[in-house]
Amino acid sequence: MEEALDLIQAGSQILIHSACAEPQTLVESLIEGIRAGRPNLQNLTLYTFTYRGSGAPPPSYADVELLQEGRFRLKSFFPHSSLRAVAKAGLVDYIPASLSLLPLLLRQGHIKPDVALLQVSPPDEQGRCSTGPASDMIEALLEIGVPLIGEMNQQMPFTYGSYIPAKRFAALVQSDRALIEMPSSPPGPIEKQIAANLIELIHDGATLQFGVGTIPDAVLEFLKVRRNLNLHSGALTDGVVDLIEAGAVTNAGKPFDKGKTVAGFLLGTKKLFNFAHQNPLIEMRPADYCNSPARVAQLPNFVSINSALEVDYWGQVNAETLGDWQLAGVGGQLDYVSGAWLSPGGLSIIALPSRANNGQPRIVPRLAAGASVTTPRHLAQLIVTEKGVADLRGKSLSEREKLLKSII
Repeated sequence: MEEALDLIQAGSQILIHSACAEPQTLVESLIEGIRAGRPNLQNLTLYTFTYRGSGAPPPSYADVELLQEGRFRLKSFFPHSSLRAVAKAGLVDYIPASLSLLPLLLRQGHIKPDVALLQVSPPDEQGRCSTGPASDMIEALLEIGVPLIGEMNQQMPFTYGSYIPAKRFAALVQSDRALIEMPSSPPGPIEKQIAANLIELIHDGATLQFGVGTIPDAVLEFLKVRRNLNLHSGALTDGVVDLIEAGAVTNAGKPFDKGKTVAGFLLGTKKLFNFAHQNPLIEMRPADYCNSPARVAQLPNFVSINSALEVDYWGQVNAETLGDWQLAGVGGQLDYVSGAWLSPGGLSIIALPSRANNGQPRIVPRLAAGASVTTPRHLAQLIVTEKGVADLRGKSLSEREKLLKSII
């Protein structure tokens, strides 16, 4: 580990493998080195894509003291609630970008990492290490020649589609530890009613994309009665395992990737990781493949299902901010909303409870000042709550207001 960290120079920009693929041992050692004052680990900038399970401890780089002291800087493509403390202190610098554009930002040099810290599996017979549950920017990193420091984890699932030759790493360290997990929260009666309303919009043979959260997980449970479904999604969660094992998914109706479930992230637990391990029916692809609106447009009957924090009477969707708190990122929502418009028979659905836990409506006259517009009003299609469905397609502003008020 000491030799690996010696490869980093002071002032470097470091890209960290995303979400459940985050190399925990490498990152923890990096932060300890910063805290210990190692000269070559000062004035660093870390780029992260954070995901953690509910109630999980924050990542080691969410260190208010070190960040306030200016010992390193933290930039995020996707903030998560586990970064709340540092975000509230104004210590996370958010980069707003759709997932489909992240590889392009690297290729065009808008983001220039000096080194990347990745977690990989042990190599196969061909000397290839799998990137496991996250393949979002891997191809771009390889193309632009970023030096790689790898954590080869014995518990990393070997998924197909995204590989790095072992010889490509400047250094490799060994570990044997559980991956970061994103367990699903059990849906309550409101989420189940939203799913019940939603299932009527999805028919046999549809190609599906799901966001992450309780509502998409509830929908997955209801979809077990459907047949010949296809999956092409930015993320897969544990509920996908049950859906596939129920016989609802064949992936036979795709014009490409026939027979394969395609995703860029596995955001789940060991249940999902074990299912994907050496499973030839799961294909992990980069973000500019999974999230490309042009590619989505080629998938017939594509149904995009995502959540939101609030929607206003015009149909503007905010899935990112609560007040000044950047709760989440753009993610892939706009990619899939755009692609669904162009898919033959495509449909874009934004699903949310009609009211917040404090009883305040989540469908509001106007988004608050400073709120992010994740999906603009002209691209919004169907808004679904437990009270019903509002179809905004072709509707005037006054018509939208009436429809949205009816589902509060």
